[in-house]
Amino acid sequence: MKTNQYIILGASWLLSMSLLTACNDAWDEHYVDFAGASTDDAPRLLEHVQADPDLSEFLRVAQHIGYDAVLAAPQKLTLWAPVITKAQADSVIAVYDAQKQIVDDRGYRKQDKDNAAVTQFLQNHIALYGRSTNSTTNDTVRMWNGKYMTMTDESLNGIPYLQKNIVASNGIMFKLDGKQSFLPNVRESFLLSEGLDSVASFYGSFDRYEIDTEESIRRDIVDGEVVYADSVINLTNRLYNTFGYIHREDSSYLFFAPTKEVWKAEYDKFLPQFNYTAVNSEDQALKDSLKQLNARMGIIAGRVFNLKQQKNEYEDSIKNTQYYNSPKYYGLNVFFKPKAAYDATTGEGIFGGLTPVQCSNGLMYIDSEGRIDPRKTFQQARYIDITRGHYDIRALPIGKDGDTWMNQSSVAMKSVADSIEVGMGAETTMFKFEKLKEKNYLEIKPNSFSSEITGYNALHDTIYFFLPNTFSNMYYNVYVVMVPEFADRDGYTPGAQIPELRFRVGFTERKNGEPTTSTNPSDNAYFPNSTEEELRVSTKAQAAGYGSAKNFNYDGKDVRVIPIDIARKFTYASFDGTGSNTYSYAQRYRISSYAQQNNINKGTQTNVMRINRLIYIPFETEDEAKDFELADDLSNLKEYSE
Repeated sequence: MKTNQYIILGASWLLSMSLLTACNDAWDEHYVDFAGASTDDAPRLLEHVQADPDLSEFLRVAQHIGYDAVLAAPQKLTLWAPVITKAQADSVIAVYDAQKQIVDDRGYRKQDKDNAAVTQFLQNHIALYGRSTNSTTNDTVRMWNGKYMTMTDESLNGIPYLQKNIVASNGIMFKLDGKQSFLPNVRESFLLSEGLDSVASFYGSFDRYEIDTEESIRRDIVDGEVVYADSVINLTNRLYNTFGYIHREDSSYLFFAPTKEVWKAEYDKFLPQFNYTAVNSEDQALKDSLKQLNARMGIIAGRVFNLKQQKNEYEDSIKNTQYYNSPKYYGLNVFFKPKAAYDATTGEGIFGGLTPVQCSNGLMYIDSEGRIDPRKTFQQARYIDITRGHYDIRALPIGKDGDTWMNQSSVAMKSVADSIEVGMGAETTMFKFEKLKEKNYLEIKPNSFSSEITGYNALHDTIYFFLPNTFSNMYYNVYVVMVPEFADRDGYTPGAQIPELRFRVGFTERKNGEPTTSTNPSDNAYFPNSTEEELRVSTKAQAAGYGSAKNFNYDGKDVRVIPIDIARKFTYASFDGTGSNTYSYAQRYRISSYAQQNNINKGTQTNVMRINRLIYIPFETEDEAKDFELADDLSNLKEYSE
């Protein structure tokens, strides 16, 4: 174990030193004089300690830290005064003096109430209110630092009393045969454990002292700033709000702590995946900082578990605190059979073969192998829900150079029935739309034509998909889900001719807000002889002949998951955890319909696009992306979300 030269959190409910000088009836009501006698003339707790030579080293610690004033204050306390050695007292004093010198990056000096000498020693032997014992006592007592201990008539957490029920005018004192062990909570456990320096340092970088404006006493306002006569300053940490309150004694958490070797390996792996594009050198410095932060956040992602939210002692599965109970997030942030033998292929058994460290508010496992699969946490396969945006729609006449956009499209959100009867000649099949999880789709339909352009007088529509939360230096497979024309048509006649949709796909990657990699679909030949069987071919085969800036036929016979780009390596990341800012999007796909007017009139072609979603899946290697087989019914894609 290390010497405790760290910022150790104290319980957030601790009273400031100034509040200890004021008495209140509610506090006093908790004190019970077990003998029924008046305690007005009894010595105070400090006087009892001063009168006992066996407690001289404990007294020396209390006086050095300033807790002799606490023991002399009128409020009722219970003190379990330990008999300790000079070496033990010197160790506590050394920790206190060292941590008194700690100043955070905002200039706040470490508060005494957060000092390890206070939280791990003094407050580990004091409880609020006076508590006496008798032969039937078997209580759980909350110590001043928030720890819970078992109090009987003979001992406190197994440490026997040398004397008990010593009446004081400000409480009760017990004399302990040695100091009480400090059982750290989850946050304190990895701060105090060997080999967890990196995660401890990362959490520590988010520790901040902040003024509690509700508890602090205002004196005046000077130059628009509030001046406090007595300020209460608390230690906070934003990571608690993000991942879980692993410092709270009344909680129950499990933390899967990475060793410093795992931390370095994962940091080196994740860092190149967060290369952000910037508009200038100042912005680049901010993006570089964001890159380093997100690489570290990626290491923590998935490692915090709230034990109160698990079922069946998490034998079957365990969900981390990033889990969302929604079909859109199915399979994410869930680890199956966590206590089984570890299997790196399936991800099962992440705790298998490991011995947990008992904490005061849960457990800590130590991960020395890197067992958390980022594809189960933040490197998710995703999709763009057509009902939520992340796209832009425009209309342009084919043959035009692209300098004039015309707002001549009809855009409607529609839904489809649970099942549709589809007839192809004598063949009749039933298609169930439920496999797409949602029954909505966007219909993009030109509502006029231009006669000014010879030979290409049909408007085509273009939809731009902006991809949020992408990673640099990873390979992406991208798919569009097309919906047939008859999806919302009442009384569709089996065997009727189904017009074909022809569409083109273009890809653009942007740097500094401007395109740097753009593939023009008009530069690629159309495949007029593509058969239905070729369109249904697996994505592994599609990788060689289908991709960005290619032309596609969609026969409109059923819902089709069409691969439009395979193993595309992205240069820049747009990951921000939410994908809420279009400015940050680095990748864009353009899908454009096209058809000639005479073919539309004959019913053989359509320029109406009906799109359910765009799916994009990251892979670490090009071969992994090319070898991936996406089932046409999405049955093997349970982890996409946006």
